[in-house]
Amino acid sequence: MNMRRIFTVLVTVISIASVSAHASPEAISGTISLSPELRDKVSQTDAVYILARATQGPRMPIAVFRKQVKDLPFKFVLDDSMAMRPQVKISDFDLVKVAARVSKSGGAITRPGDFEGVSAAIKPGASGVDIVINTEVVSGSNTSLSM
Repeated sequence: MNMRRIFTVLVTVISIASVSAHASPEAISGTISLSPELRDKVSQTDAVYILARATQGPRMPIAVFRKQVKDLPFKFVLDDSMAMRPQVKISDFDLVKVAARVSKSGGAITRPGDFEGVSAAIKPGASGVDIVINTEVVSGSNTSLSM
């Protein structure tokens, strides 16, 4: 590897670390992991949706992003820049829940056979939020992701 390439890689790593270290005050951060008991029930390419929803207010997720099972465990940050609608942000609410769901179909809609984990109600700005995906969805409309 030549010196120019090494320098470019270092600058990129430092930039990413700097952005992460200076997360906005409303950012919620933590770790998503998969229960060891579920490892044999999921595929490495299954979609994992991470989302924040208000404990009271609109049913639509406030912020969401997508990863894959192969990325687990991973650290996450959800903040106002990830809002699904610019007029509805994490910082607009007193309490939210963060949920993580393995989608067996790959779709965003919760279905029986998916797996999920949900945080307790937390304030925007919370850090160290650990979510373990450990529960099988048995009904598409009666899940904690529906909160």
